Amino acid sequence: MFKKREYTIEKISIIFQVIVSLACFTFVWWFGTSPSEVQIKSVIELKNSLIAIALLWFLLISLFGLGKMDPRLSFMSLFVSYFKLILIGVAFLYAVNIIFSYSALGVKNLLLFSAFNLFVLVAYKNSFFTVMHFIFKKHGYNIRQILVIADEGSSEYIENIVQTKDWRYNIRGIMIDNKNTELKHRKGIKTIPASRKLEEVLLEETIDEVIYCKTNNNNDEISSYISNCAEVGVSFHHYAEMISKENEIPIRNAGFSLIDQLPLITYKNTPDHYLEMKLKNAFDFFFSLFILILISPVFLIIAIAIKLEGGGPVFFKQERVGLNGRRFLCFKFRTMVIGSETLQASLLGLNEQDGPVFKIALDPRVTHIGRFLRQTSLDELPQFLNVMRGEMSVVGPRPPIPLEVTKYQRWQKRRLSMKPGITCIWQVSGRNSIPFEQWMKLDLDYIDHWSLTKDFVLVLKTIKVIITANGR
Repeated sequence: MFKKREYTIEKISIIFQVIVSLACFTFVWWFGTSPSEVQIKSVIELKNSLIAIALLWFLLISLFGLGKMDPRLSFMSLFVSYFKLILIGVAFLYAVNIIFSYSALGVKNLLLFSAFNLFVLVAYKNSFFTVMHFIFKKHGYNIRQILVIADEGSSEYIENIVQTKDWRYNIRGIMIDNKNTELKHRKGIKTIPASRKLEEVLLEETIDEVIYCKTNNNNDEISSYISNCAEVGVSFHHYAEMISKENEIPIRNAGFSLIDQLPLITYKNTPDHYLEMKLKNAFDFFFSLFILILISPVFLIIAIAIKLEGGGPVFFKQERVGLNGRRFLCFKFRTMVIGSETLQASLLGLNEQDGPVFKIALDPRVTHIGRFLRQTSLDELPQFLNVMRGEMSVVGPRPPIPLEVTKYQRWQKRRLSMKPGITCIWQVSGRNSIPFEQWMKLDLDYIDHWSLTKDFVLVLKTIKVIITANGR
């Protein structure tokens, strides 16, 4: 199955460029038409002209492949492609004008539209590449970290991956023992001995995807690697062209995908609904922005209350583990006395939660205002800042502290394969009354059966928990 992401991006890009082109033509028509000339007939001509442009430009952009967001294209090649597209499109529009005598499609309007549309489309595509490179490469936002597994015959494949201009990917390391290949690609790329076990590397490094490009491969090794990756929720790829009929891997959930036009067979064990996940990201950002603006007075009241009770900082910042091991500072309103973390060792005997998590229902370190904030879940509100920064989601498995992750069983680490959230099934199902292992299974069930509808339901249930002050 062709990867949904590339198909979705291409279609969205085509539609956007068509809309931009329609806007260009409308602007040229409006600029060149005086108010006295605007009549029902001219408006109908404009409408019919826009319909013709929409159909023509959608077809031509698709035929010229200009919906694809290929960063390898040079400015000149883009300019030439768009020039040809507009030349052909305007020639058709001129033919329409000869037949129907539309004033909106007059020679002057068509020439102005051609120049304006050419400038806007080329500028859009080039600025898109520049902005994406800045956001992804410079700031590391949403970058997918890749581990490459290679051997001495993989130089060509490694070079293809290293030279990729896809801003969404970064090579975290190359797992190889061949010295020549290792030295050739050492600059700026970590090399890992092939003698290391993949499961150990996945636990120690932040890895989102593994690409297997060994030339001397075997089914048993690939099957083992696929299982290792699936267990912790990491995508596994191998080159499609390197697999013959005799080497096919009979494993379900395999699909065809591309990384910078490189054909790969992909095995995923996490949600792969590209458009739905993008809608989730958009919801996260705008919902968080709305909440932060709406409850800004509440923020001020809580901050004053915390200060009045005992002074000290209003916010509590703690390092947490996010998507596939990424570290970030999680924000909360401070609900405990200052120095609470240093007091934890003396309270270990009171821990009411099994597993690596430390939880006490009546924790003596919690302040009076802190207890109220916890019961109403208001202490979690600052985490909407983490959501806007892209470190968390509104709904997702809760982000653990690093010490907890080191004590995870291997199967439990798969809960890190999805961006952590402010709320999830655990938050609305009893919290501390749920045993640790069941908590982990609830998170994995959320990942395995994720949907936008499920997120919406969990948000509504969380609101109910806040209103009823049932947080524990």
